[in-house]
Order: sequence, then C-alpha cells, then structure tokens
Amino acid sequence: MSGILMLIYNMIGIPVLKGGFFIGSLFNAKMREGRKARKNQFARIANDIACAGNRKRILFHCTSAGEWLQALPIIESLKSQFPGLYIMVSFFSPSGFRFAKNPAEVDLKFYLPLDTRCAAHRLFKILKPDLWIISKFDVWPNHVCEAAKQGIPVVITSATLSADSGRDKGISRIFNKFIYNKISYFFPISDEDKMRFQALVPDEEKYTVAGDTRYDHVFNRGRKASDAGDVKIFPENAGITFIAGSTWPPDEKHILPAIIDLIREFPDLHVIIVPHELHESHLHDIEEVFSNSEIRTERYTDFSQEGTASSRVVIFNTIGLLARLYKQTGIAFIGGSFGKGTHNVMEPAIFNQPVLFGPNHLNSYEAGELLKIGAAFKVTRQQELYDKVHLLISDPALRKSMGEKARNLIISNTGATAIIINKLKEKYGIISKVYSD
Repeated sequence: MSGILMLIYNMIGIPVLKGGFFIGSLFNAKMREGRKARKNQFARIANDIACAGNRKRILFHCTSAGEWLQALPIIESLKSQFPGLYIMVSFFSPSGFRFAKNPAEVDLKFYLPLDTRCAAHRLFKILKPDLWIISKFDVWPNHVCEAAKQGIPVVITSATLSADSGRDKGISRIFNKFIYNKISYFFPISDEDKMRFQALVPDEEKYTVAGDTRYDHVFNRGRKASDAGDVKIFPENAGITFIAGSTWPPDEKHILPAIIDLIREFPDLHVIIVPHELHESHLHDIEEVFSNSEIRTERYTDFSQEGTASSRVVIFNTIGLLARLYKQTGIAFIGGSFGKGTHNVMEPAIFNQPVLFGPNHLNSYEAGELLKIGAAFKVTRQQELYDKVHLLISDPALRKSMGEKARNLIISNTGATAIIINKLKEKYGIISKVYSD
C-alpha cells in the first residue's frame, strides 16, 4: 500500500506541486523569488562546496524563519565545539533564506530543490552530508527516501506533531508511516509529541525528548538584546507601551480597532505595530485605519535618524529589531494567531511580558504552556482583546505576576541544545577532529 501511495505521490502529487509552484510564482513575489533562486542552483552548490574538502559535513533543513531559529542554537554550539565542521543549511521559503542572512556559522546556504526523486538524488550526491538534521517538521518524502538509500542518517530536532495535525490520521497515516520509519532519530519537544510520533514510528530506541531548542535561542537572543542599547522610539517616561508583533491582516482586523479604543481610554498608552509583511500596501492599510479615527501614526524610518516619535502609534517598516523592542515594551500581542497559527510567543516572554494571542495557537506548544501557567491570554475577538489589555494596563500587579511566570517558563526549559548535541556525539560520531584536505 505504501509503495502505491509513493507512486501516486510521484505520478500525481509532484506534477501538481511543480505546476502549482510555477503558477503561484506568476502572482506571488515570494514564490517567484524562490523559483528564480532555484534556477541553475546545482551548479552553484557544486562550485561552492568544492572548498569543503574531506571535512565532516552536516546538513540542516529549515522551512522558514521559525525553524531556522530552532536550528541556530545547535549550529552555533556545533561550530563552537568543532570548528572544523562544514555546516550546510537549506530553506524552502524565501522568508527563512532572507532572515538567515549570512551567519558566520554557516558555510553553505541554498534552497531545497522541489521534491523530485531526480533532484533529491543529485543533491545528496553533490553534498555528501554525514548527517541531515531537519528542524521541526518539514519532511519531504523523496528527499528522505534518497537520504536513507545513500546511508545518510536523518534526524528531526524540536520535532512536533500537533494534536490537530493530519499527518497521523486517515490515508495520510499510511503514507507518513512509510516515510517516517526511514528517519533515524527523533528529538520531540514533549512527551505528548513523542506519543503522537510513535503512532507512526513505535521504536522506543529512536527517541529522546529534548525540549524545544528555541528556548535556548530566545534566552541567548534575550541576553544579547539586553546588552544592546535601547531602540529610540518614544520619549522617556512615556508610560506603558503595547506591542503587536508579527501581525497579519486577519490579526489587524481585531487588534487595530481595540488599540484605537485603548488609546482613547488611556492617555499614557503608546503602541508599536510590527507587521510580518512590510509591503507598502499593507503599511498603508494599517495607517488608514488609524487615520479614519483621527489618530496620527509614524513609520519608524521617518523619525529614527532624528529623534523620537511625536505620535503615540509607531509602525515599524524595517526588520531585525523585534527582540530589542520586546525589551522595551510592557504587554505583547503576537500575530498570526487569527490566521494559520501564532508566531513566536517566547521572545516577549523572556522580557517579563504577559503575552496575548488569538485562537489559532495549536501550532505553538509554548503558547499552550504559557496559558497553562497563567502567563498569557487567548483572545477570540476585538472586544476580548480590548478587555484583557485594559485589565493588564489597569492592574500593574497582575501584569508583573504574569510577566514573571512567562520569563520563568523560558528559563526552566533551556538546555535542549546540549541534550541533542550529546546524543548526536553518542550516535553519529561527531568529534572534535578537524577534517581538512
């Protein structure tokens, strides 16, 4: 049965994927960017990897920015302990590729080819990785099968299989059981995730529950942000600041009207909005909502070279400052949660902030943990968001208590990186010897 499903995947699924990718690239800038970057990519990879010689090679794969942040603590630790390692990272999404920029820890960065058997075979023959680490969940069947065929161990770190996932249900379960049994080792973030994975791969010897490496990343990033200077936005002693981070239009439909009401209620409230997408049309739409309510806004780049904002609402139209902003704010709403799923709830938590997010948070284990300990609020509509933020502004003791619980959750869950690297050393012989020509 699994062989038949694999045949159907390659005969029907892959042509549909390729066709959809081509058609989508005609209308979607990110898909177009990814398609263009993949053109003639194999030649570039082969040329770049020539300098690797016979150094030990580890390949990481990250779908996008979030998975990159989970892989980064492992990469940084490996490079620190074993400078001779040759680290390669593939991405599927341009968002992740751009977000990763050019870190010193990475020797080769590229886009994962579309999941054809030919592309997978060619890629691994060029890369010759000693180990392939997939961050979180982005498992591509032909690439996994080809890695197994070439004897390349495949490991999933910060492995998650949410309760509402379809991967372990219906006919998808049969197909995924075949693919996932080719994976060498799993590092689930929780016992619950391990249990769900074991419905596909029951072998107990393939698991170590390590936790989520993003806790380590957030802790490290928080430490760096604390050492960095503040981002000048509002005048000193400007009162409490509410931040809405990584927002999308479905989030803004609820949060912007609530913010308008809160600004009218609290004269000392200041607001920072950091949209996930910085398209001009998106920024304009946000500005128009406030303008229609006669509330002035400013874009960060309009005043950042000269001083601080003169308005109470600042819209960030640049990237790379979000962690430092959380250091300076008091209450945080995390976007994506009125759409496909919430973004990173941990970055504000490390800075003692109560966190709010919308109804769609099952993609984030950490969001659920924050709710359990009373460090976060889930909101489902505009009025509920207004009520919860109003409560937090009005009750400093509650705000402080929730913020402390949030930070303690992060601190108590660090250490996944060390667990993973120790197990990798044990199982796959990652050693300190430097491999050179």
